[in-house]
Amino acid sequence: MKNYSRPFLLIVVVLLFFTGCASSGLQEKVENDPALKPIQIGKLISQVYKGVQRQAKNEDSLLPQMPQYLDKLLADRRLVIGLGVGTLDLAEMVVPSEVSGLISMAEYVIQGKKILVEGRLILNKDDFQKALTECEIIFVSTHARFGVGPAFFYDGKANPYRMQRTKGYVVSMSEAEVDGYQGTVIRTYDGFLKQKKYFDFEPDSRDLDKAVPFPGYQMIVMSTCSSEKHFLDDIAWLRAKYSTTAIFTTKPCGVDPLFRTFKRMLYGIFMGDEINRVVEEMNTEYISVAWEYMQKNIPPWCVIDGMYKIGIHNIN
Repeated sequence: MKNYSRPFLLIVVVLLFFTGCASSGLQEKVENDPALKPIQIGKLISQVYKGVQRQAKNEDSLLPQMPQYLDKLLADRRLVIGLGVGTLDLAEMVVPSEVSGLISMAEYVIQGKKILVEGRLILNKDDFQKALTECEIIFVSTHARFGVGPAFFYDGKANPYRMQRTKGYVVSMSEAEVDGYQGTVIRTYDGFLKQKKYFDFEPDSRDLDKAVPFPGYQMIVMSTCSSEKHFLDDIAWLRAKYSTTAIFTTKPCGVDPLFRTFKRMLYGIFMGDEINRVVEEMNTEYISVAWEYMQKNIPPWCVIDGMYKIGIHNIN
């Protein structure tokens, strides 16, 4: 477990996973390997809070004035956090079989306020739809499906949350990457030297069109490949009437099954960092994780400066 205090400490954890294509027998291994522990949303949040407590013993972490975004998040003394979990081809992950692992509830003191913190795992499209309506913080770590939308653990790559509503946007996939996805095909063509066949699909926003936005300040992190390019306009459309901070990726990104960037984000929020500092810490964490996997020659991770970027920061 990484010690969440400054300066940053890097603990090396060796864990094999790929972000592009599924490894042979991965799902069977995940289901049968007792060493692979289920993701516990309550445990992830608790680890972050313990780090904040350790830091508070060393220095006065109580702010004279909270950043505006944090004041909004804590105004009703309740904080609902959703973590979107991607598909099994991205990482060796196990999700809990019992509700107690899927949802957590605990009272924490954040910046001097007693806050009831609820955590939720987002494992399918329905969970995500509900999170858009009910969660104040949403962190999604999965495929972007070339701009169609995020693909979640139980739905698979064939059935992403369809949220691409930009007119004229073309979703291009190779035949191998289509992987069961069904959409309206605009055209098919051969790639370079005819080694691959490609499909161009029309944009599809049937799921996002049904979404009911959370009626207050919301923070959304789309930790999917090149989400700034794919989804900034769609999130802006959904959140047009409400205060929002939306953080996107600038490049294709890896998926860490330990969710260390998610935890680093929460640590910065609980510590009361300004939003720019929160994103800086996320980028530092991403680089640390990327170095770890690169040293083990695990593709396709690479060190990218400025992976995360604020795309929307509108607080009314």
